[in-house]
Amino acid sequence: MPFGTALDPAYLSQFFQLHTRQFMFLPLTEAELSNKPTSKGLRIDPWSDAVFEAAARLIHLAYADHVDGEINDQYRSEAGGMKFLRNIVLLPGCGQFLPEASFIVRPATSDELVGMVLTSTVAPRVGHTTQICVMPGYQGHGIGRRLMERSVAALRRRGYESLSLTVTAINQPALQLYEHLGFRVIKTFAAGVWKA
Repeated sequence: MPFGTALDPAYLSQFFQLHTRQFMFLPLTEAELSNKPTSKGLRIDPWSDAVFEAAARLIHLAYADHVDGEINDQYRSEAGGMKFLRNIVLLPGCGQFLPEASFIVRPATSDELVGMVLTSTVAPRVGHTTQICVMPGYQGHGIGRRLMERSVAALRRRGYESLSLTVTAINQPALQLYEHLGFRVIKTFAAGVWKA
């Protein structure tokens, strides 16, 4: 549906709640990488299909009481998280999944997932961050930035030229992270949630 257009008032009158979303773009040569080490006690590992269930649980927990959980109903349960992951990883739901630029974060002494970034190819030499999330309690410690930097570095090594993503504008911590990495807003649009 063409949210983010002159039709927005009509959607609002039909019980839709609109959330401002931003499409952001980063030329990889302009990425601002800090190259700081991963926080002590945590390890970043490559994506593995063996973590599907743990990743679905992470999505559900990371988006509890979060605006993106309101926008995307698949974030509201582990079963929904599994459906989302299958669409991204196994099906071409958002380009071709790129495991070489997708990573998970675990405590050094546990197999629990506390963060992940998933990346796809959406055009020749163009990547797209399809998912990045960090478990509540671990947020605000630079894990998201380390994941994004690891993904950017992996894309550069493979000759990619740019990376895109979308973010809900009210999610200011995420928006600031992406801006610090060098992302620029290319388009603003609305995500509509039917409230009736």
